[in-house]
Amino acid sequence: MSEKINNCYFFIPARKGSKGVRLKNRKLLHYTINSIPEEYRHLVYISTDDEEIKHKSIELNINVISRPIDLAADESSVLPVIQHFIDTEDVPADKDIILLYLTYPERTWSDIIKIYQFYKENSATSLVCAEEVDKHPYLCFYEESNLKGRLMINHKLYRRQDYPKCFKISLFVACYKSHVINKDMHDLLVEKDTIFYKLNQTKIDVDLQTDFNLITKRI
Repeated sequence: MSEKINNCYFFIPARKGSKGVRLKNRKLLHYTINSIPEEYRHLVYISTDDEEIKHKSIELNINVISRPIDLAADESSVLPVIQHFIDTEDVPADKDIILLYLTYPERTWSDIIKIYQFYKENSATSLVCAEEVDKHPYLCFYEESNLKGRLMINHKLYRRQDYPKCFKISLFVACYKSHVINKDMHDLLVEKDTIFYKLNQTKIDVDLQTDFNLITKRI
């Protein structure tokens, strides 16, 4: 197993602020860290502006990167945060970066390795996960004034079986060659050669207090 992951870093973004759940990343930190075997924790880097997360991470043998204030705002994209990590640590262009959001506390080490192996087997430069959609985008409308709406995707199909297959992005686990983290990458962390790993079930992405309450009951 070790030879499969000897050219990668695990990267965890963990800013202090959160609108949906107060200090969410502090509360979720241990789920992700505990899922990573101690023998690999020297390969883990966490980018944060939270002093408590920094302190806990150092205690657990996790490398800490101090996130600049301008990269820790509510509207900040994670893309420049990863770029900051690459620049700060002088990450080689051919190094693999495995992105692990703290908001997926159900994720296991087995999940991480399985998805990373899929990425390697397909000689990919970037990978994100995919989930089935519960509502097809052909049924969605933009909300307009005067109680009106406009189709998000202009089409004339009525029968659902005629709708094209689609999926939604999930950042349950994401993998990248360091060199693809650049200005050509979308803020959703995909690029033209991104491949998708289809998850067999929907994973809870903790955003609201109801998500957090559900997770604490299940784990």
